[in-house]
Amino acid sequence: MKYYIKQFINIIFYLISCLVVKKKNRIVFGAWFGDRYGDNPRFLVEWLSEHRPSEFELIWIGKEPVFTQISNHDHIRFYKKNSLTAMYYAITAKYAFFSHSHTDISNLNIFGKCITVQLWHGIPLKRIGDDAIGYQSQEGLFSQFKKKNMDNYRYYISSSQENADKLLSAFQSFNITRDKILSIGQPRNDFLIEQKDQSYRYKKKLYDLLPEIKDKTIITYMPTFRDATGKNFSFQLLTGKDQERLEGVLKKHNAVIVEKNHYAESGAVQGQAAVSPNILSISKLPFDSQELLLATDVLVTDYSSCYFDFLLLDRPIIHYAFDYQSYGSVDRGFYYDLEKVCGGSLVMTEEDLVASLEENLTSPDLHKADRTKVIEFLLNDETGISNEELYKRVLSTKPEAMKAYS
Repeated sequence: MKYYIKQFINIIFYLISCLVVKKKNRIVFGAWFGDRYGDNPRFLVEWLSEHRPSEFELIWIGKEPVFTQISNHDHIRFYKKNSLTAMYYAITAKYAFFSHSHTDISNLNIFGKCITVQLWHGIPLKRIGDDAIGYQSQEGLFSQFKKKNMDNYRYYISSSQENADKLLSAFQSFNITRDKILSIGQPRNDFLIEQKDQSYRYKKKLYDLLPEIKDKTIITYMPTFRDATGKNFSFQLLTGKDQERLEGVLKKHNAVIVEKNHYAESGAVQGQAAVSPNILSISKLPFDSQELLLATDVLVTDYSSCYFDFLLLDRPIIHYAFDYQSYGSVDRGFYYDLEKVCGGSLVMTEEDLVASLEENLTSPDLHKADRTKVIEFLLNDETGISNEELYKRVLSTKPEAMKAYS
């Protein structure tokens, strides 16, 4: 009964929002259910703040802790999610940009007659939306109305034709059509492409936060989020000969490992962690993931989509797929065979992981051809112009006259 009451209230507010006059230059942004100032919405709003500061009213809506991350941006205003003020600005905005859904900005869907843009949060290796293992579409009058009207995003963005095909499948319940997909790349990857040759700035930023690793080669471990499988890995869990070999590799290459867990990760690392000065967790440090990628010399991950972004920097990638079979069958499932799209080393044991670190630190171009191949397949629309194209094709012309590039 509670579910139906919530849905009824949500529909009422949506219908009310359809009647509200929109302010033509007002844009609202949000990300990660209001918990973060980051991802594609962040890099778009900052681009607009820099390049079109007087043209739009730029508003970020999120939970209170987010405010400290925005306070140094003169042209971006912040309002607390679900406050009356935030709801007023959201319901009167002509444009809204999300990383996940309307809940990035408001628990209630108050975006009727608003031009909504689904920026998403990376290229999916894992199945998402309608394609995820175990997904069941809800039926009923409320659900049908919600799918047809309330979850009907005006635009999506993609990094390639292949990525667009997956969006068409994953968002089929959201009335997606090919002409709604703008194949222009992602704002967060504009940032990587633009800053690629300025990586030293982000290394310095990391060194300032962690003086003890100054001038070290940075190996970053960024695992994915696990829905169902609770087992996680940390380099701190290595023991015996594997631990000794790892310490030897790090010493030889003057390297350290920094670990950043997925924002939404709830599964605990299982086992007794050793203490090593060469392995540090930065999960709680105020360091944006894209900035961390720029500071990184070698990326270690499992199935996180961050590695697709990292391909654009043309640096070594190692996939430690210790639970490949269970993740693929119990958790989300995969769109691709990881071996065909990994763009780097694929290992399944701790011993091979340490050996792969040695190989990639010694020969950074070991898998250069593989990286190029995956970019051509999944990121060939990442050319560094996503922000500009979103401005031109969504914000600066009449939406009715716009057509998506095929």
